[in-house]
Parts: sequence; C-alpha cells; structure tokens
Amino acid sequence: MNDRRIDDDIREYYEAKELSPAALERLKQTIRTASPIRPPRRHVWPAAAAVAAALLMLVWLASQRVPATEDQLAAAVAQEAALGHNEKQELEFRVDDCAELQHRMKSLDFTPVEPQMMRHRNMRIVGARYSTLAGQMAAQIVYVDAQGVPCTLFQARPGDRLTRLSEGEHEVDGVHVKVWREKGLLMVLARPMA
Repeated sequence: MNDRRIDDDIREYYEAKELSPAALERLKQTIRTASPIRPPRRHVWPAAAAVAAALLMLVWLASQRVPATEDQLAAAVAQEAALGHNEKQELEFRVDDCAELQHRMKSLDFTPVEPQMMRHRNMRIVGARYSTLAGQMAAQIVYVDAQGVPCTLFQARPGDRLTRLSEGEHEVDGVHVKVWREKGLLMVLARPMA
C-alpha cells in the first residue's frame, strides 16, 4: 500500500512548476521597487472618438425622426397609441380605482387623474403600466367599458414636443384614437372602432 497522502502529491506538482522568465523578472522588479508594475497604457482616444461619433449619429438620427408639423406629430402619437392598445402588454399595477393608481405609480413626473369622459361613459379601471408617448414618460391605463371592451388611455405631461399636439380624433389600424387635454395632462384614448 502506498502511504503517500494527496497533500504530498499536490505539493510535489506545484514545486515542479516555474514562472516564465518574464513573469519572474516582473516579480523581482515589483519586490525591488515595492510598487506594482502597471501594464503599458493603451491609447483610448480612438475608441472614445468612435463612441462619440456613434452617439452623435444616434442623436442626429433621432432628430430626423421627429415629426416636423403638428399633423405629423398627431399622426405619430395616434399610431403609437393604437400600437400600444393593440399590443395588450402585461399590466404592472392592478387597481380598482384611480386613487389607488395615484398611490402606486410613484415614478411618474405627474399624478394620474381620472378623466371626466371615463366617469360619464361608466368605464371601470383595470390597471396600468409605465409607458412612453412621443418619447416622454406616460401612464398607460386600461379601462373596460360597460360592454366589457378594453380601452387604453395614455396620460402624459405635455412637455417638449407634446405641447404642440393638437386635440382631435384619428383612426389607425382599426383603433379610434382621441386626443385632448384635461387637468393639465395630455390624454390619448385608444379603443376599438365600433
């Protein structure tokens, strides 16, 4: 029987290993100077310039996609609202009333409100999620009408480009989109066409 232990085998293995001459020289130099040797610095300017150029290109491309006229902006917002309604994404907040929604959606830069139209049409709130509208933070709120048909209401603070958005109605992809302002917020309601 072999009386050797595994510790002896491991010790013997590592004793047979050697540092490369370059590594050994670096280690000796580190010991002599008492400070670690840093590898040579790579030039970061070409990479930084490439990143800056890419960011400038993205900003330019984004600026080219901004609708130039009020009609183009209204069409783009209506398209975005119709798409948001048709996608039927998962709701982050399930609520029974707007007061509960106001309490739970704390990351908005405004307080969601219940529009008069929803009360007059006897619509019931189901829930909401964070969203964007024309690049601005918005609340995407799902209501159900008296017949059980879901409707999607987007609310946003009308800052930047949305201040130019005119009120009106649009039909996009089988969705009726109504745009109006109420209580200082921009309201965009998307619902199936009758």
